[in-house]
Amino acid sequence: MSSFDDLDTQLVEGLKNGDQDSYKKLLVTYWEKLNCLARRILNDPSTANDCVQEALIKAINKIDDFEGKGSFAGWLRRIVVNEALMALRKKKSRKEESIDNLMQDFDEMGMYVQPYNGQPISLDVLQESEEVKKQVRLAIDKLPDVFRITLLLRDIEGYTTKEVAEKMDVTEQNVKVRLHRARLALRNILIPVLREEAG
Repeated sequence: MSSFDDLDTQLVEGLKNGDQDSYKKLLVTYWEKLNCLARRILNDPSTANDCVQEALIKAINKIDDFEGKGSFAGWLRRIVVNEALMALRKKKSRKEESIDNLMQDFDEMGMYVQPYNGQPISLDVLQESEEVKKQVRLAIDKLPDVFRITLLLRDIEGYTTKEVAEKMDVTEQNVKVRLHRARLALRNILIPVLREEAG
């Protein structure tokens, strides 16, 4: 039995048959979700639009390669991630930013230097709070590219450490270090928000 639903089955069949309505349906169904993913990686709406457009063209051209072993949405997301990472490499002339200014309140062991005086916050509260979700997205956007993308791919997109290493052309150890530092920096940025939420 296929692991993707009937709507995607019909969409994939239509795309394989060159059906014009299926092209439109692909855009209507997936454009916004894929664009959101590309914007998170690239932090640039214009480049994200170009990236998604290129990814969808590739998906249409390679639709015969999709065999339905995983979800169609997941397959599309992987193509967008690859396109976004290629776009980032093209504009890599920018000097890599340091994350040290976001790490200042942690010691070498990753422990917070100043004690946290607020009440512990339950996961339910965090998941219910739209404001916290918004602040988390904003905090992730503040991270320098390599840390932000490592965090997005590993923690949000669910790639394995090995897959992230391959996509970013670095060692698995490098991914682990970046991920650890990104999580600490994210926690540092979010501590004031979490204190408010608990207060």
